[in-house]
Amino acid sequence: MLKLRRTPRRPATRAPVFFWITVGLLAMLLLGGAAAALLLVPEAGNINRSGGWGWLLVAGIYVVAITVVCSACALCTAVSLFRREPHRRLSIAILIISCLVVSAFGPNLIRAVNRLRRQHNEATRTSELTPRPPADSLPPETIPPGADKSSSAPVIRDVENPQILELQSKLWEAIRTKNAGAFVDCFYVEERFNTPEIREENRNQVEILLRAETIDVEIREIPAKELLEIMKIQKAKPASLVRYSLVPRMKLRIRQEVRNGRVGRSFLIGEQNGKWYIITMAGHTT
Repeated sequence: MLKLRRTPRRPATRAPVFFWITVGLLAMLLLGGAAAALLLVPEAGNINRSGGWGWLLVAGIYVVAITVVCSACALCTAVSLFRREPHRRLSIAILIISCLVVSAFGPNLIRAVNRLRRQHNEATRTSELTPRPPADSLPPETIPPGADKSSSAPVIRDVENPQILELQSKLWEAIRTKNAGAFVDCFYVEERFNTPEIREENRNQVEILLRAETIDVEIREIPAKELLEIMKIQKAKPASLVRYSLVPRMKLRIRQEVRNGRVGRSFLIGEQNGKWYIITMAGHTT
């Protein structure tokens, strides 16, 4: 009798659906990075002038995208191998690389998210604990003529420090000549916030201030309770939180006369390298 040989049947292969999903995800990641680079190149000058924070933001977003896409690729290639789809060697290589990327960036990403959450909670608690600033530090409001005689008003000091007198003199000259630019030059703005846009905003605010008639520029002590809250903000951790550009030492108050009374605008001032400046926070006056 003739014996028939049975040839072993190859296992059936399925359409490489999940393999092509993986390829599509990687292609989208590369195209997205290239598109972001093309969009950011024209804005490179503005980003550098603002301290380079834009580059860090884009890099952070891209790292998150890489981690998410690699996680999805690892899952899709695992399913592709389980289904015995074609391109197994390439699928194995993508699976190994994706797992390495996720293991490298995943824990750091989770820690960064937790750190941001803690910062947000700390900032929320700080804002809840910080009382509303007194009328002295608010934008100009109408104050009756007798309001300055209140016993709770900050102590006005006779200035003897020549550097503070120099600051007063510069401000008086800017007020007399209605020179908003010279007034803004007395601000101390951190380098990362020293942009043309912020300077223009400050200039517009000063122009509004200079419309009224100024009758005095006073130097005052910062009330103890207010100084305590200021130092809480200044010493808050982590150091990446927004804080005053200089350590506040004194308060400068500009008094102005209007038809129905007086208005006042106060600024915190501090010293840097022997010179006194008006203090800012995130580029703006407090």
